[in-house]
Amino acid sequence: MNFRFDPTKATQVAGEFLRLAGGSLDVLKLVKLTYLLDRVSLIRRGLPVLGGDYYSMRNGPVISEVLDLINSGWLRGAQTDWAEFISARMGNQVELRRPCETGRLAESELLLLSEVFTQHMNRSGRALADWCHEHCAEWHPLTQGRHEISVESMLEAGGKSEASIARVVREEAETRCLAELLN
Repeated sequence: MNFRFDPTKATQVAGEFLRLAGGSLDVLKLVKLTYLLDRVSLIRRGLPVLGGDYYSMRNGPVISEVLDLINSGWLRGAQTDWAEFISARMGNQVELRRPCETGRLAESELLLLSEVFTQHMNRSGRALADWCHEHCAEWHPLTQGRHEISVESMLEAGGKSEASIARVVREEAETRCLAELLN
């Protein structure tokens, strides 16, 4: 099970991480920060900030759509304002082009974002990847390719009970059904 990815929130989250970092971040660090934000949010609140497809890759866990946005500035089949606020990848760096609104982010999400940034702000991208290898039990070591990380495995690695995991899965299924009925 995965939650639907929110490209608008992804732009706002990346913009806020970049703002907190002084306007520029190593790509590896930004990818890890966004993953860790969703991971912490899932474990504490039962829902992610961004959602999307989570994968184990050689350099640690990622949200696939965030990596795609960083690498290309757009997503197939989704409307996004990423390139308006976040620069194209320049080697291993991205920069904030201009201040980004945070109106789609709840206060609780902004607090989690600030907490994740504060916890990891002094780590380089490589050090943060190594930290994820050690502390994210849902990640699987790979030398190439990718391996899917399920929300359930993230919750299990975060110490959630089977009943708690089942509740998250059930609530997401109900939310998707309601969204489909309304569309």
